[in-house]
Amino acid sequence: MKKGFIALIALSLTVGLWLGADQSTVSALSCAEPRKVTEELKTSDAVFRGTLASSHPKADISKSKYVFQISEWWKGESDSPTVTLYSNGWESFETGKEYIVFAEKSGESLKPHLCGNTGPSSSVDVTSLGEGIQPEKPARSAESRKFGGILTGLIELVRYLLGKY
Repeated sequence: MKKGFIALIALSLTVGLWLGADQSTVSALSCAEPRKVTEELKTSDAVFRGTLASSHPKADISKSKYVFQISEWWKGESDSPTVTLYSNGWESFETGKEYIVFAEKSGESLKPHLCGNTGPSSSVDVTSLGEGIQPEKPARSAESRKFGGILTGLIELVRYLLGKY
């Protein structure tokens, strides 16, 4: 009976330790020190200085997006005055603040590098990138010029008629 009791206690302790042991795995994201901005420029599809004009958060983080008003390009579509950037899930942008963004293409969309130099423009030294390119101002379309011409003509006609009578 004593042997059975000891065996039962040993079995209980073994099962208890086995069930009570933490077998979950834990993982965390930790970024190494960011590369030099010139090195990150080489691996980026787009690098720009821009002010966050609007953000569009979604429940599915990968569909959240940010629209930037561009003031300077170092790499990418330098003729575009705005850029839509999709979330990588780790960035923290505030509307109205200016940022330096290092982004990569993911399919057809741009996403900021997960671990990199993207951040407020005041905290990123871009002097080694050299002078950037100012985005081109969108040209007025023929339709808007036509409408503006008609509107100007109507205003002048009203002025003429009011002055005459």
